[in-house]
Amino acid sequence: MSEPQTLSRTTPLAQVMSTRPVTIELDAQPHLADTLMNHHAIHHLPVVKGGVLQGLISQRDLFRHMMSFFFVENNQEQHDFLDSFLDIPSIMTPDPLTLGPDDTLGAALDLMIEHKIGCVPVVNGNNQLVGILTESDLLRLMTLALA
Repeated sequence: MSEPQTLSRTTPLAQVMSTRPVTIELDAQPHLADTLMNHHAIHHLPVVKGGVLQGLISQRDLFRHMMSFFFVENNQEQHDFLDSFLDIPSIMTPDPLTLGPDDTLGAALDLMIEHKIGCVPVVNGNNQLVGILTESDLLRLMTLALA
């Protein structure tokens, strides 16, 4: 995320989005979603196939599906269980709400508030993922704006 000179509702997302989001491939093993989220301390994981956005996995999505194996004792058993009974398409939210890099910060804020979502994937005209704007990004921007 670059630091814009001034911040307003008309600031293009290209200036404030995270440009290298952590992603997971559509055909990956489901336990990798949990591993990536934990390792990178993130709550949203775009699902891609060849760079094209297919869906989004949130921490909440993952927790909801993992509830069924609370009886499992360790991480390896949890991962084995997850991989045996689920796949990425069954965990993800398909066709998430998106915006383009030329859309504005105001549009992203309005979308996130209206739909009560924690992030907005940013895609180009070919639906290729080019960035993401998360609640954490917005908090970081606020700290810069208030400094």
